[in-house]
Amino acid sequence: MTLRMGPGYAALVDRARSAHAAGRNPASVGPGDIGRARLYCYGFRGQVIGGFHATRVVLEQHVPVDREAVAWRKRTVDALADLADLAMDAVPNDYRAVLSTFHHYDCGVRRVLESLDHESEIDSNPHVTRSAALFRTTVESVSGAGGLTVTQDTHAPEQASFVVPNLGIVIVPLVYGDFHSWNLAWLAGEERNVPTHQHERGVEIHLGYQPTHGQAVLGESRCECDEGYAMPIPPMTAHGWVNTSETPHHVPFIFGSLDHGGWGVFLDVQARTEPVNTLELVERDSPAFGDMVYLERELDRMAGLEGSERSVLIPHTATNRDGSGGLELAASHVGREGLLFHGDLFRIVSVARGSGRVRIANFEQSLEPHDHFGIPAEMPAELIPTGDAPLVVLDATIHSN
Repeated sequence: MTLRMGPGYAALVDRARSAHAAGRNPASVGPGDIGRARLYCYGFRGQVIGGFHATRVVLEQHVPVDREAVAWRKRTVDALADLADLAMDAVPNDYRAVLSTFHHYDCGVRRVLESLDHESEIDSNPHVTRSAALFRTTVESVSGAGGLTVTQDTHAPEQASFVVPNLGIVIVPLVYGDFHSWNLAWLAGEERNVPTHQHERGVEIHLGYQPTHGQAVLGESRCECDEGYAMPIPPMTAHGWVNTSETPHHVPFIFGSLDHGGWGVFLDVQARTEPVNTLELVERDSPAFGDMVYLERELDRMAGLEGSERSVLIPHTATNRDGSGGLELAASHVGREGLLFHGDLFRIVSVARGSGRVRIANFEQSLEPHDHFGIPAEMPAELIPTGDAPLVVLDATIHSN
């Protein structure tokens, strides 16, 4: 079993294995190794309800008969569960990021691939073979990348998404941080709406880009929403989306809670059953939607600036309730001099306009619209524009107070 690895990933594998062979001696692990390991760990973390969960769901639909194949399948499923469980652990900012978290992710994905290979040799099943190939593609999008895992919200990858219970909508995980995540509700199937629901301790921001024709639901009200938007949603507040056009409207959304991890969107979902048409129809600029932002107007405004500037569009106070944590959404124009992100919170960045490059821990990655990536806490990230179009990005963090 071979795994496609970029040079940075392969070097970390060798470093971790050598340290373990020497009694887990961290002496050879340097700051650069730690930074790179953290990036890879967060890349894998994004698959907790993506590839790790989705692969297990597919395998459960095709149970082997041969006793030896059953044993290998159990090893596969146990390894997938262990990989998903790692998402509940903090990613350290010291040598443990290499010797523990990164090492466990690497061993875990290899164990899954090895077990699936052995099962296929014993009990060939085209569904399992395809599942293994898709899992490998997902894993190698992290191990084979340059160190910075960049995802896009332009499609729903096969075997890397999650169907939310009680809602029936497909969620595509893009970036998962410590306590918040950036995801995509992919509404191209039978369900073209976001059914009305609420979260007990989760907070959200829904985003919409043109063309959009529908009604946004918030609390006991709804409004016509035919222009780009960003809508903050506190805990215990009903929300949803009704598409009134024939064109699918996919809904990017940011989810977070300090009470559970950023993937808690599937732990904390309460469906609301009252018909949307029973809610009061109000104007978009009414007090009921007072915190909603005209998103694309703000992006146009930022694109017209000259130098680098960051502007908060939605403050964390709009969603923070009783310690749930509050999501902050900001837009930045990246001038020719570049823009440096550096802080003590995990930051998720979404490229809205233009093209550029990002550098984190000596890894560089090109950027284009619809790209998303995470910046671990206390790791500086430098953005530089390329091309003629203005580079405008959104970023999201979650704050405790």
